[in-house]
Amino acid sequence: MLSRLLIVRLKAAENALKDGRYDDAFRMATEPDIREHRRGASVLQKLTDRYLDRARAHFKADRYAEALLDLTKAQAGGVKTNEIAELREQIRTVAEEELRKDNSKRLRLQAARRRIERGSLRAGQRLLDEVGDDDPDAMALKRRVEDHQDDAAQWLSEAQRFFANGQVTEAIERLNKAKSAEPNAADAAELEAKISKQVIEQARAALQAGRVNRAIDELARLGSIGQSRSDRRELADCIDKVRQAAACLGDSRFEEVRQEVLRLEHLMPGVKWVGRTSAQLKQLDDLLLALRAGPLGQCADSGAVRVAVGSGPAVGGKADPLAETIRLATPPLGGGTLPQRLLLLIDGGGSFLVLRGDRVSLGRAAAKLPADVPIFSDLSEHHAEIARVDDDYFLFATRDIEVGGRKTRHQLLRDGDRVGLGRRARFTFRLPNRKSPSAILQMSDSTRLPNDVRQVVLLRQTAMLGVGPSVHIACRSAQRGLLLFERAGGLWVQLQGRDGAAEGARPIEIGRTIEMAGVSFTVEPWQVRSAGQSFA
Repeated sequence: MLSRLLIVRLKAAENALKDGRYDDAFRMATEPDIREHRRGASVLQKLTDRYLDRARAHFKADRYAEALLDLTKAQAGGVKTNEIAELREQIRTVAEEELRKDNSKRLRLQAARRRIERGSLRAGQRLLDEVGDDDPDAMALKRRVEDHQDDAAQWLSEAQRFFANGQVTEAIERLNKAKSAEPNAADAAELEAKISKQVIEQARAALQAGRVNRAIDELARLGSIGQSRSDRRELADCIDKVRQAAACLGDSRFEEVRQEVLRLEHLMPGVKWVGRTSAQLKQLDDLLLALRAGPLGQCADSGAVRVAVGSGPAVGGKADPLAETIRLATPPLGGGTLPQRLLLLIDGGGSFLVLRGDRVSLGRAAAKLPADVPIFSDLSEHHAEIARVDDDYFLFATRDIEVGGRKTRHQLLRDGDRVGLGRRARFTFRLPNRKSPSAILQMSDSTRLPNDVRQVVLLRQTAMLGVGPSVHIACRSAQRGLLLFERAGGLWVQLQGRDGAAEGARPIEIGRTIEMAGVSFTVEPWQVRSAGQSFA
């Protein structure tokens, strides 16, 4: 019974092979009991040739997965193993290469799409050319690029025509449309540079002529055109300074107007209306100085301070019994407002003039009203001035001076600049510490100041005292760095820790000696004594 059934199944496998139903024949012949039979093994051996032929056909038609599957079935016959292995290796090699090409094509297509979306149409087109014309996605992208290029060329042609006819506004409008269609087109960039240069030059000319509103309107016409140009940013900065100065002028904040005009003089050297404005502000300063030096100023600086006590509202519905003007004595040293000019005396370290104001005058020491930095030389009473604007320092003079060997009357000072005011009036400007905006004036050996001062400190918030190139005040005996700083109207000192952290803050009492970290120093009000008089 079993043998008869086996014979029927063998016959079915042979008939399937004969009819060309190879997969059916393979399924039946690989059953264990049939496979072990001689006739079943013969069917598998004959199937080997059939599957080899079919695998070669699949391989030729680039159906690599089907070809490899047929080779696996052919291997079941146990014959022609070398031929099967060789063909399998060929198929795998070609399949891997085709897969690499497909991946490369896919990556190129993705890169082309990204460049096109970012506006680099030509770069995207070059990548699409590498993909080939047989890819439908690549062809769709190529058509999209061509449409954008046609639109950009049309808008750019109109922009060039308008610009040639002097219609700048219309040219800018068309150029923006061309850039929207093809942002990185070389011709569009060239036209943008021409338009930007012309408009910026017109705006600059208007600003230099004092027609500020015209300059603002000209620059506004550009819109987004030429935003990366340095000359546009510089001009916009100048206009911004003019606007700020105008706003300060409207509020009668003349000192802030002067600061903005100082910046303008640096940004726009030689512009007549800026120089004229600066001169007018200087005249205003001179008038205010004359008022302070007159009877009104003398009254304000008399040896008493009048303080209105109880000038506020009544307490509990009754008038404050202290609501009257009380005459107080001048505050003692170490109390009240910190003087603008201070003398720092360091035992074994020398004398230092410390100036706290934003504007410092330099001039002859032997004068009725000595300058902030009085120098024993043949200078005029107020020969020059250093103005601090934010963290910048500007030097202005009434006559020619030397900065770095070049003659000038105004200059932005930089660290290391050597300044010559006169034959015996020379100093080096230093900004020793990037963490502090304070500066120092290091006097030359031939330059003499009262009180044996060899160095002037232009104090701004903080100053370092100690050893090293980054300190403002050098002191060899310092065991650790000291930080001088202002707080609540007074001067303070504190130690600098090993890691840079500050510790141990102490107030400095004017006129009293302080000892800290191996340093002994005293801070006194600055006084210049000449011809039996003293001038604070």
